[in-house]
Amino acid sequence: SLLAAAMTEAEALVLPSEYEAFGLVLLEALAHGTPVIASRVGGIPEFIEPERSGLLVPPGDAAALTDAMEQLRSDPARARQWGRYGREEVVPRYTWEACADRLDALFREVVGR
Repeated sequence: SLLAAAMTEAEALVLPSEYEAFGLVLLEALAHGTPVIASRVGGIPEFIEPERSGLLVPPGDAAALTDAMEQLRSDPARARQWGRYGREEVVPRYTWEACADRLDALFREVVGR
């Protein structure tokens, strides 16, 4: 698909949000092996490991965002490593089957109480 091609070819995905409950686009990028730079807001820190799959910056901090983009761009080998790590972490955790298993476990825990 066009989205998959764009994600695969991108140097990084940058999401400078002031609010982001989940950030599905970040998961899509990570699943395609694209490192991410995102604001440390909402649920984003739950699945971005700084210095492992990308970078987190304070929301609204243009200087920190610029620094993060320059850091990633200046070291392509590290960017590729972060992309590989992100893919290895995200793909197994966010398949339909994995999500269904976690939801099933949650339901069983709630009903078992």
